[in-house]
Amino acid sequence: MKTWLFFLLLAASAFATCIDNATEIIIAEQGINIGIVLMLTILLIAIAYMAGSMLGNVNYIVFAKDEAYHLLFSVVILISFSGIVVFTCHFMDLFFDSYFEESGIESSCYGPGLGMHDISTCYGRQIESDAKRLANSYIQGYIDNLMDSTFAWSFQIPLMNSLTSTADAYKRIVSNQYDIILNSFLVPAVMSISMQRLGLEFITENVVRWILPTGFLLRVIIPTRQMGNIIIALAIGLYVLVPFMFVFNLSMYEGAFTTEDCEYFAPALCDNVVDGGCDPPESTCENPDSFWNVARLLPQAFFLPNLTLAILITFLASIHKALRVIG
Repeated sequence: MKTWLFFLLLAASAFATCIDNATEIIIAEQGINIGIVLMLTILLIAIAYMAGSMLGNVNYIVFAKDEAYHLLFSVVILISFSGIVVFTCHFMDLFFDSYFEESGIESSCYGPGLGMHDISTCYGRQIESDAKRLANSYIQGYIDNLMDSTFAWSFQIPLMNSLTSTADAYKRIVSNQYDIILNSFLVPAVMSISMQRLGLEFITENVVRWILPTGFLLRVIIPTRQMGNIIIALAIGLYVLVPFMFVFNLSMYEGAFTTEDCEYFAPALCDNVVDGGCDPPESTCENPDSFWNVARLLPQAFFLPNLTLAILITFLASIHKALRVIG
């Protein structure tokens, strides 16, 4: 099994270009430190092996051979890491190429030649833009109706009595509806989606440049090897799995929540106040500020990020266990 894994890693090193060269970036950022640690580790292995041979201590010899295996495995992973990343990225890009083509989804973020990271970043910005537009519209609706609710007219007969009527007082209730939707759904959704977008851009720009080199450096050092395994697994999961899930969410945002779905649920969603008219009921789907468009944001803001986090944690546990057992 270990032999097959070595051949797989070496074969993977023949691929390149989901990112220009991950291994080259790692060496550029931490090459000197990794080189120093490699030399010190080789020196330690040599001293342990010679001491074991001279003293006849089998424990020293076993330690030297075990550390030599771990060192070789670390070097193989370092050399072939670009291939591993490229292979997984191209595999996922191929999956989405076929999915978007067969499903007929017309996305402004998807196009030939665009990679998983490009699509996921565009998707994050698109969802954030939709959420902010809805929030601005609901804030404006809340303020307008609140101001209109203060309108009043008076009728007065001199020396007798007067009558005052607040004709638009009902609009205070309308403004409360906007306020409830705004504070219960839209503001938390905007915050969540904005943080996701920032996190996604950070992952795309910094994981391979900073987190991966640190993981490889810690893996080569004997006392911190398990910590290095965890950081390497985290980097792979963040760079490959998270953007994949974001593109998967994009397909749900544009493919599962369509106008046809809205028309099916329109009678239940229809609200003369917030949705701006319900005759016919499907007219609520034509309103860009309808509650259906608010509802589309909720899975993206709350459920799907937690699903992505759960899958990432499971992935990290599996990869860390595999690295700990194999090398």
